Amino acid sequence: MSQTDAQTAGDLMSIAWRTEQEAARRYARLARAMHSYGNRETAALFERMAEEERAHERLIEEWAGLEGIRLRSDIDPIACEDPQVSTEYDDEAVDPVLSTPYRALAFAVHNKECAFGFYTRVAAMAEDAAVCRYAEILAREECGHAALLRTMRRRAWRAERETGHDEPHIDPSVVQTLADLVAVATGAELCLAENQAALADSYPELQRFGDATGGALADISAALDPDGRPGRDAVAAVQSIERYKGTLGSLGGDKEALLQRLYSDSDRCFTFYDAIVTHSEDESVMLAAQKLSESVLERNCLLREVIRTET
Repeated sequence: MSQTDAQTAGDLMSIAWRTEQEAARRYARLARAMHSYGNRETAALFERMAEEERAHERLIEEWAGLEGIRLRSDIDPIACEDPQVSTEYDDEAVDPVLSTPYRALAFAVHNKECAFGFYTRVAAMAEDAAVCRYAEILAREECGHAALLRTMRRRAWRAERETGHDEPHIDPSVVQTLADLVAVATGAELCLAENQAALADSYPELQRFGDATGGALADISAALDPDGRPGRDAVAAVQSIERYKGTLGSLGGDKEALLQRLYSDSDRCFTFYDAIVTHSEDESVMLAAQKLSESVLERNCLLREVIRTET
């Protein structure tokens, strides 16, 4: 809904009320999705945020009652969609496997910033004094909520940095030649293969994943140009993958964590290959990356089913 739709105080308060309702419903739904995939820490955070939004919803109901305003349920909440703003982190935040407390909080901050922007625009453009006053109050509230969430987000970021792993740097821009792709993809696929092998006894249904990874490695070997050598940036990317592989041992026998890691790494591979397909100007590189992206996409679908079944 645009700011021009908030013509009256009743409209504005109803929009605010519906926005809190929708946020609570969305966070509760995400919490259930996180639980279904065993992502308990992020599920607990989304549950907490859902309860906070319900509390905000009740406060608006009480405020409207004191002001004699009848709230309408047939009005749209604030839409937080801006074609000028990247939502990649939102996609990661709501993914039940990839999401983390930091990403969930970044998602919540984004929503609060959208609401703040909406209320400030209403306050600036409203011709009705009551609408302007209510919009200013709502904007201050959202600003305060966003500030609190940013503090929580910083703490979550530090916690992830302290407990996280040295994730590999595999920027698609390092791949300029087929030799670059072969080198980096071989390192990435071997990392997936080792992780899957560590899970073979616990998740025999992952054998299909292992077979597909082996097939991808065979395809890579077939594409190898014996006269080609990877560039310096590609070599650095391979080295970062090798360092990252060493962190698998830190997970020990935590099979659930290894399974989550396998999905995250496999999804990262798809993003890497897909970006090369989109941007490469070398047809041989593009075709090889396209085949790899199709392979890893199928493996991601398999992993999602295994995670859902096992958790």
